[in-house]
Amino acid sequence: MGRIDEKVQLRQLQEVQLEILKKIDAFCRNHQIVYSLYAGTLLGAVRHQGFIPWDDDLDICMSRAEYNRFLEAWEKEPVPGYVLQYKEAEPAFTQSFAKIRKDHTTFLQYKWEAGRYHTGIFVDIFPVDRLPSGKIQRLLFWYRCMKYQLYTREFPPSQNGVLVRWLSRWLLAIVRPNQRANQRARLLERIMRTDSDPTLQTVMIETVATMRQAHSNTLLDEYVELPFGGEHFMCFAQWDAYLKRKYGTYLALPPEEERMWKHHPLILDFEHNLEER
Repeated sequence: MGRIDEKVQLRQLQEVQLEILKKIDAFCRNHQIVYSLYAGTLLGAVRHQGFIPWDDDLDICMSRAEYNRFLEAWEKEPVPGYVLQYKEAEPAFTQSFAKIRKDHTTFLQYKWEAGRYHTGIFVDIFPVDRLPSGKIQRLLFWYRCMKYQLYTREFPPSQNGVLVRWLSRWLLAIVRPNQRANQRARLLERIMRTDSDPTLQTVMIETVATMRQAHSNTLLDEYVELPFGGEHFMCFAQWDAYLKRKYGTYLALPPEEERMWKHHPLILDFEHNLEER
C-alpha cells in the first residue's frame, strides 16, 4: 500500500473515530456523565485542534465512578450501530478498559483476535483511579494493578524480563481460567477502595507506565470544552499540567521518523465486520 493510500485510509479512519466520539459525547451529555479527551487525543486537541495528523486511535477517560455509570447506562440503552466492549461482558476481550466499536467495520490488529470478539473501528474509554499515599500502600496498589492486568489479558507479557514472564506464567497457572473473573473482581475492589478520597492523586492503570505516573488530586474536578475536529468536547481544565506531566514539552513535534501509525491494522474495512468480508 503506497503512502498516498495510507494517508487517505488514515484520514477516513479518523473520520469514523470522530463519528464514534460524537455518539459517545451525545450519550454522556444525555446521561450527565463527565469525560475528558485523553492522552494523545487531548494532545491533539491542544496542539492541532483535532487529531495528531499521524494518530490512528482516539482515547477518552472518566473517573472510575463515571466509567461504571457509563457502562451501566450503555448496557441499558445501547446506541444502535455501536458496540460496547469490556472484559466482564465479553470474557475473550483482553483489555482492562472499554471500547465503543462501530458495527459493520473492521480494525483487526492481531490474527488471534479474529473470531474471538468484535473487531470494529473503536474509541478507547479509560477509567481513572486514585493512588494511595505511603510507600507500602503504593507498592501493594501497583502489585494488584499488575495482577489485575494479567488476569484480564490472560497471557504473560512478552516485553518484560525473564523473571516477570516466569512469575506471570506461574500466576496464570495457579488460577484456572474459570476462576479468573472472581480474582479480577477482588483485585478491582481493592484497587477502587481509595477512589472516594479526593485528597489522593489520580492515576490511570492500563499499563505499568501509566500506573506509575500520578497526576493532580484535583484533575477530575473541573472541565472545559476544547475544539477537536470542528466540534467541542469535554477536557480536563488542568489539561496543561496533565500534558506537561505526561509528555514534557508537548508542543514540540516529534522527529519525522516517529510520525507514523501506532496500531497499524492487519485488516481495515469501513463497510464490513470481519465475519462479513
